[in-house]
Amino acid sequence: MKKVITIAAALMLAPGFATAESFQDAFEMNRAMYGKNHTFKWNGKQYSTNHEEEVEAAVAATKENALDLIAKAKAKNKEVAELGFEWRLTGGILTDAEKAVEAGDFRKALDLAAQAKYHARMGIQQHADAQKSWHLSVPQ
Repeated sequence: MKKVITIAAALMLAPGFATAESFQDAFEMNRAMYGKNHTFKWNGKQYSTNHEEEVEAAVAATKENALDLIAKAKAKNKEVAELGFEWRLTGGILTDAEKAVEAGDFRKALDLAAQAKYHARMGIQQHADAQKSWHLSVPQ
């Protein structure tokens, strides 16, 4: 029985056999299997496994770019806070990003700002998911 389960699991994880129904499924599967900076094909087109925030952070490590991304991350975090789904750790990441700018480590600041913005975006997605399925939390 274990051999059958192992073989079935291997077939499911093999890139040649795994198919994704939606772009999100394809993205998540490829991101999980290969990490960031990987290119995959879906519906005949090439896509990257980078999150949009990682793309935003892949700019020249300058003070101006770091401050710009921090401002965008703060705006996105404010948006999720107004929904009541702000993640507790995001504020600390933003503070660390600002400290990195003060220290002149603009690459670190960009990476931290991207992480904070990603967390805020996931909080917004979490809110949307909760709105769709809130009824599942109500006892019957």
